[in-house]
Amino acid sequence: MSTTERMINREISGSRKIETRLFAGIVLFGKSVLRALRNRAAMTHLNGLEDYQLNDIGLTRLDVEIAVNRSKLHEDPFSLLPREARQRGHRFAASAGRA
Repeated sequence: MSTTERMINREISGSRKIETRLFAGIVLFGKSVLRALRNRAAMTHLNGLEDYQLNDIGLTRLDVEIAVNRSKLHEDPFSLLPREARQRGHRFAASAGRA
């Protein structure tokens, strides 16, 4: 095999790797958008729960509203819910320690 043939094969295989990475990136982005839309629909269900039901799972209505309003359309609003609950738990523990 000549040097020219090796270079051509290397260029072809290199471009395939780039195409594969690009395709994989597009698929991952599509999956994340679909997951965010599915979770956004689930947030609608959470919004329909009573306050005592939200309290049972460690959330408040404000947590749900903040997660929906702060997240962009393609972002997963559920990623904001645990953070809000953790912050509330830290504030509660700090205030209980002072008392």
